[in-house]
This record gives sequence, C-alpha cells and structure tokens, in this order.
Amino acid sequence: MNDHAITSNRAKNNYKPWIIWGIANVFYLYEVILRVSPGVMTNDLMSHYDITTGMLGVMISCFYYSYTALQLPCGLILDKLGPRNLIGASVILSIGGSVLFALTKQVYIAQCGRCLVGAGAACAFISSLQIASLVFPVRQFALLSGITNMMGTLGALCGGFPVARAVNVFGWRTTIFFLATLGVVIAAMTFLFIPKVIKIPHDKNIQKSFGSILKKVTKNKQIILAGMVGGFMYLPVSVFSELWAIPFFMTKYNVTNEIASFASSILFIGFAIGSIPIAIIAKKVNGYIKTIKFSIVATALLFIPLIYIQNMVLSFAIVFLMGLLTAAEVMIFTCAKNCESPKNSGTAIAFANGLVMLAGSIFQPLLGLLLDIFWTGKLSLQGIRLYEISCYQKAIATLPICLLVALVLSIFMKETIQMEDAAPK
Repeated sequence: MNDHAITSNRAKNNYKPWIIWGIANVFYLYEVILRVSPGVMTNDLMSHYDITTGMLGVMISCFYYSYTALQLPCGLILDKLGPRNLIGASVILSIGGSVLFALTKQVYIAQCGRCLVGAGAACAFISSLQIASLVFPVRQFALLSGITNMMGTLGALCGGFPVARAVNVFGWRTTIFFLATLGVVIAAMTFLFIPKVIKIPHDKNIQKSFGSILKKVTKNKQIILAGMVGGFMYLPVSVFSELWAIPFFMTKYNVTNEIASFASSILFIGFAIGSIPIAIIAKKVNGYIKTIKFSIVATALLFIPLIYIQNMVLSFAIVFLMGLLTAAEVMIFTCAKNCESPKNSGTAIAFANGLVMLAGSIFQPLLGLLLDIFWTGKLSLQGIRLYEISCYQKAIATLPICLLVALVLSIFMKETIQMEDAAPK
C-alpha cells in the first residue's frame, strides 16, 4: 500500500482513504491531548518549577510559538512531499518533547520540551484537512473538517478529566511518560499504513517553487481575514478551556482539579457535538459567514453570565453552549481552502491555522500576566501565589472583547460557499 498513490477517484471505491485519513485524525487527537494536558497540572507545575501564573502561561504557550512558526513550512512540505514522512517525524518530535518536559527541573528546558511538542504537532490538523481535500469529493470537505474538529475535541476531553485522574493517582510525570508511549504506537501506524504519495486531483500544473506558493497564499487577504477571525473565535478553547478554565473554577467554587476539569471537558463536548451540525446548517442557510457571525455574537454574550454567576451547574451549562457555538470556527478553514486551488490547499489551511494558533500563543501568557497584575499579594503555605476570583474575572473579561473584534473583521470576509459548489466534484 505504501508504494502506491491514492487519488480522489479511488476514494469512491475502497476503504484505504478512510484508513489514511483516520490515522491522521488519530494523530490530531493525540496532539490535542498533549496540548491541553498541562491545564490539569497547573498547581503541580507551579510548585515543581516554583513559578507564577505569568511564567506558567509563558511555559505552556511555548507549544504555540513553535506550532505557529512551523505552520507555513508544514503546509509547503505537505503540498510538495505528502503527509507520511512529515507525520511520522512529527510524532517522534512530540514524543521527545514530552519526555524532555517530564524529566527536567529547569524552566528553560521545560520550555524547550513544550516547543518540541508544538513543533511535532504543527502538521497534525492541516494534514487531516489536506488529506480530506485530496482523497474525497470537494462537497464533503466541510463535513469531513467537522469530523476532524470533533476528533480534536475528543482529544481535549481525554486531556481533561482522564488525565487529571491519572495525574492524581500516578503523578504528572508518569502520566506524561504514558502519553509518550502512545505516540510510539501512532508513529508505527503512520509508517505502516499511510502511502508515500497522495496525488493532487483536478490539477496537473503543480507549482514547483515554494516561494511562488508562499507568496500567492500569504498575499490572499481573504485567507488572512479567515485566520484572524478564527484566532479570536478559538480563544474560548485555546485560552479559556485549555489553560485557565480549570484554575478559574477551582477558585470560584473551591473544588478539586478533577471536578473543575469537567468545565473544560463540557466545553469540548459542546465543541464536538456542534462541529457537524453547524457545517450542515451553514450549507442549509447558504452562508458560512452568516453562521460565523451568529456564533461570535452569541459566544461573547455568554461570557458575561459565565464570569459573574455563582451557580456551578448553570456555569457548566453555559460552558457547554459556548462549545456548541464555538464549533463554527472550523468553517474558517473551509473558507481559506476555497480561496485557493487544490494544489495549494495544504499551505492555505496551514497559513490560516497559524494565525489561529498565534492568537492562542499571545493570549495564554497575556491572561497569566493580567492575573499577576491583579494579584492582591496572598500566598499559600507553600509560598505559591493565590489569586482571588476577582483576578480571574478581570482577566477573562478580555475574551468577549476579542470576540467583538472578530465580529468586525468578519464583515470584510467574502462568502465562499458558492465557490465550493462550483468546484469539480
């Protein structure tokens, strides 16, 4: 199987494309587990490294720095060389970074470990979407991207309560070593079942220059807008749910990290459930942009009661609704893909995804720094900073403001659903 190319025509006649796409999705699920798992280890990490929330935010966001920086290179490599070797090498990088993070007691080495994990994860999402765009009919892309999105949220769920439970029973280091072992299995599956070549359908005139592809994609204003809007839309996931939701709920309701992790998990459940229906609804109303705008407004409004109400059950319900609505973010990748030809789909998706993750890399540490600014001076018996709920409320209040910025930017986006319908089937 590895010596043969897979084309979209063959996708209609056999199960092999589903296996290839499925492995890429499993890698994406795994990458998300590695990305979000530190959120349930915040107290352990702050104690182990003797750091503040601001320093913790920088350490964890190192994942995003390398992840974002490598989006375009990964997109170009995918378009030119295909996914197998890139995915395989990426899994190995993620394993190495995880082991390094677990072994060290030095903050800067831990940051390097997170950078390696981010570098390894850089191709996960875009590989899944690029494979979907190449081996399945164009009209299925929005639905397949929704399924990929759902796999990512399943990974986030696994990185929530299950990882929190494992951390409390076995310790955070042992848990990370176990996750690294799972990576070895995924690497083996990649080299065994993903072929060396996946041919690009509908286009025989493949550009040979990395520079020409890069120049064409990065000058496309619609792709830039899609990435910026997607970045702000994804902040409830990349910033709130992945890192600060758990300490926020622990402080607000005086609960353990396991209970607080349900808040993060519930958002991801909503995100997973909403991914496919929202793509279908967008098709029905004939508008990706309409659906995106509605999602932005509704999510921003939900932040207000979430920050200030005192009922934990109602808070969890609000978080679930936020997850449902935020699932519309995945459609920005369909918009970005539709603005480019199939031969540049990987680069277009990667560029948009890089902008999405850039927002997370900025706002994760920014909220940590805001917490330090609002800190009232309280310390635990172990000398760790204690942040009152008012500190979290002020810091998290920046997120709905960012969503309003996304709403303004979305006004300038052009609808691409008609372009998709006009594409070759």
